[in-house]
Amino acid sequence: MSEAVATNKGGLLLGLVIGGAVGAVASLLLAPKAGSELREDLSNTYRTLNDKTSKLASTVGQKTQEIVSSVCETTQDIAAAASGTAKDIVSTVSEKSHEIGKQASEVIDKAKESKDMVAESLQSATSTNNNRH
Repeated sequence: MSEAVATNKGGLLLGLVIGGAVGAVASLLLAPKAGSELREDLSNTYRTLNDKTSKLASTVGQKTQEIVSSVCETTQDIAAAASGTAKDIVSTVSEKSHEIGKQASEVIDKAKESKDMVAESLQSATSTNNNRH
């Protein structure tokens, strides 16, 4: 919304400058004056408009540089925040992966122990059964 307002202000300012120039030229051309006076007035009006246009261009250039600088700073801030967040996420995922790996290793060890206990029980039961026969 602020871009639209800034664009409208710039358009209004440009319209005022152009309208002023057209009005000044029209008034000079329609006023009853001698040729030399008319040429001098036109020359003065041209210089005035040229100065105003130069100032306007300078102001627009300065405002553009300020906007570019502001956008650059904001982009750098966003990039730094995103980088920090990404590092936090990577760290958290790494920690959780390590924890899950430890838990998986413990589960595997317990499964091996259970398998060994079952094997021993089966062997014991089998040898007891064989001794009875």
